[in-house]
Amino acid sequence: MEIGWGERRTLAHLRRTERRVLRIEVQPSGAVVVFAPLGEPVDAIRDRLKRKGAWIFRELDRISARPVTTPERRLVSGETHLLLGRQYRLSIEKSDDPYVRIEGSRLNILARRVDDPAHCRRLLTAFYALTARRVFRERLDAVIPPFTRRGLDTPILVVRKMAKRWGSYTPKGRIVLNVDLVRASPMLIDYVICHELAHGFYANHGKEWHDLFDTIMPDWQSRKARLEEFLR
Repeated sequence: MEIGWGERRTLAHLRRTERRVLRIEVQPSGAVVVFAPLGEPVDAIRDRLKRKGAWIFRELDRISARPVTTPERRLVSGETHLLLGRQYRLSIEKSDDPYVRIEGSRLNILARRVDDPAHCRRLLTAFYALTARRVFRERLDAVIPPFTRRGLDTPILVVRKMAKRWGSYTPKGRIVLNVDLVRASPMLIDYVICHELAHGFYANHGKEWHDLFDTIMPDWQSRKARLEEFLR
């Protein structure tokens, strides 16, 4: 669907869902996605897009102004990697017992084949996934009390790779977090978790959602900006 604001034009991808309210999402890639209820009339969707035009193009301008994305790591000794908001210098050593460990400011990969980037990447990916599951559970337990006091059931936590999002809250009460979020500091992880928990009450980013989020995490907008700048 085309979106217009003044002289500007862009396209939105329409997805029909079983949700009860319409939601517009400007993804980190710059894609605009509209999640609309199955029975929502097309004219009503176009009207909503027209009313949200200023916000949509403001978000697109903010995304286009971001610094260039960091190149994909080559998995060689000496390059830096993020974990929980800290930079670690990578060291790859040969070992018959492969594993990954943190030693001071170094991230050590002990691998059977030090000259095999795919082998080293699998080891590091497994390490990040294990760390993410532990840390995300700890952070969820830490930030959820204000939500449970308002009647939210503790969601099932799912950690997996996500192409374009840091997290989501599903209609079945699951909170899904992107494993790559483990590179961020705990305070930024908390922001993503609370963002999704707020969707347990309000599916879209309307006034009620903002009011709830402002109450529970007054500085969430600055955390959001830091996350977008930090993990790129």
